[in-house]
Amino acid sequence: MDVTRRCDYACRILQAAYRNGESYMSVAEIADQEGIPYAFARSIQHDLVKSELIKTVRGARGGLVLNCDPARTTMLDVLEAVQGPVSVSSCVLDPDSCERQEGCSYNKVWRGADRLLNSYFSSITLEDLFKQGASHPAVAAALSCDTCAAREAACAKGGALACALA
Repeated sequence: MDVTRRCDYACRILQAAYRNGESYMSVAEIADQEGIPYAFARSIQHDLVKSELIKTVRGARGGLVLNCDPARTTMLDVLEAVQGPVSVSSCVLDPDSCERQEGCSYNKVWRGADRLLNSYFSSITLEDLFKQGASHPAVAAALSCDTCAAREAACAKGGALACALA
């Protein structure tokens, strides 16, 4: 799974709209503030409107504004709106892509990774992320193995993935 530049920019657009509250903000203004090429921002805007994460109004006082509840919209919602399903391997999403899938140990590893990623991204709402940033409990836990004795033991025994699962 790779978070694309398009997705990164979409997150920046959403954060700018969040900061601006209920006031409409032009795509050009957001693109300039966030360092996003204007044409790319316009293209991303269409994805965000289509997924109903933002709404737009044309005209001199127009622009874009959030159209979702940031307290209920998760990072998974954003990723899926911009990039499609979150997965580390196409064989997890498309059973017909590989005839060995049923007996394949790797496929089970990829499915487990998908569950971890989806659970992680689902646990972070936009509002929590915008207010808490890296101090969000899920983010902090994923970045630190020092949060509890069980986590430290898991890290010592099985590395970062075991730590994340502890």
